[in-house]
Amino acid sequence: MKKFSQVLIILVTANLVFSQVPCEGRYSEEIFNDVQVTTVTYSDVNNLQMDIYQPVGDLETKRPLIIFAHGGTFIFGSKNNATAVDFCEAFAKRGYVTASINYRLASDIVGFLQQFTYYQDTESAYEVVLNATMDGKAAIRYFRKDFYENNNTYGIDPDQIWAGGNSAGGVLFLHAGHVWSIDEFTNSLDDNRASIAQDIFEELGGIEGSSGNPGYSSSLSGVISLAGALHRSEYVDMNDVPTVFCHGDADDTVPYDCNGFQNNSNFDQLCGGGALYPEFSSLGLGTELLTFPNDGHCPWSSSSSKMDQVISFVSDFVFERIECDDQFSALNGSLMSSPILINQVNLLGRSFNNSDNGFVFSIFENGKVEKKYILNK
Repeated sequence: MKKFSQVLIILVTANLVFSQVPCEGRYSEEIFNDVQVTTVTYSDVNNLQMDIYQPVGDLETKRPLIIFAHGGTFIFGSKNNATAVDFCEAFAKRGYVTASINYRLASDIVGFLQQFTYYQDTESAYEVVLNATMDGKAAIRYFRKDFYENNNTYGIDPDQIWAGGNSAGGVLFLHAGHVWSIDEFTNSLDDNRASIAQDIFEELGGIEGSSGNPGYSSSLSGVISLAGALHRSEYVDMNDVPTVFCHGDADDTVPYDCNGFQNNSNFDQLCGGGALYPEFSSLGLGTELLTFPNDGHCPWSSSSSKMDQVISFVSDFVFERIECDDQFSALNGSLMSSPILINQVNLLGRSFNNSDNGFVFSIFENGKVEKKYILNK
C-alpha cells in the first residue's frame, strides 16, 4: 500500500505541474511524432496549391496557424523546398497547423526570358513581388473562408494566423503583413517609383489583389522573416504586428541592412533584419533578431544545427505571443474528451466509496489524475 501511495503522489504531483505549463505543453516543444499533409488549391484564379500540415492524433480544433512561403529569388522554388518542409513539420509537431504555399514566380509574371533579370527593372521588380504578395494574402483568406463557410476543416483559430518565409518568401509576407494601403507603399518612394507602383496596384485590383477568396481579412497576428526584407524601412509604424527576424550579417543576396538587391545600389532597395529590427524596437513593437555573424544568405539551408537554432528561436518568439484555448481536447491522442476512469482512491490510497467524505483522486486510463474534495451531507 505504501508503494501505491508513493506512486499516487508522484502521479498527482506530475499532473499538477503539467497543468501549470502554459498551453498545457503545446506549441513550445515537439509533442507529436507524426504529421499528415493535405494538398489543396487555395487560388482557383491562378491555380496555386499549398500543403497543409497537421499533427497526427491531435483532436484540438482551435489551433494557431503559420503559413510559410519558400525562397528562390522569385525565380524558382516550390512548397516542397527543404527549408519550408522542415519548418512546417517542426511547428506542426508542436501542435500548430502549418501550410507551405506555392506562389507565382517571375516567369508567370514577366515571361521566361525576363524572369532572370526582372530585378534590374523597377517595374518588373514591383510586378513580380506584388503579385506574389497578393497570392500570399489569398492563402491567408483561404483559411478564414474555410473557417466561416466550411466548418473549419483544419481546426484553426482565425484570430491567430501567422505567416513568414525564407528569402523571397520572407519578402512576400513582410509586405503582406506590414503594408496595408497603396499610400503606405508609395509615400516613401520617389515620384517615378510611386507612379509605377500606383499603376501596378490598379492593375492588380487594389492592395488586396485578385488571387482569390475575396471578402475575408488577410490580416496577420505576426510575421516570421528568414532572410527576408521590406522595400523601405519607413513601412514600419505603430500599427504593425510582432515580427521576428533571422539573418546573416554578410548576406550578399538580401541585404542585412538597407541596400539594393544583391547589395548592388543600382537595383531597388531592400531593408533586411539588421535594419528593420531597430525600427520595430524603437516603436516598442514585439520583435527579436537572430543574427548569424559573418554568414551569407540563409546559412540554415545548409546547416541542420543552424536550422534547429532558427526553429527554436522563432518558436520561442511565437509561443510568447499566442493565446491558448482554455480547454484542449487532446495531446498526441492521449488526452481524450471523455477519458476512461479506472480507479478512485482517498489520501491513503484506499478505494473511495461514494458515501465517503474527503479528498478523492480519480485515476484515468490515459494517466491523468484529478483531485476533488467530496462532502456528503
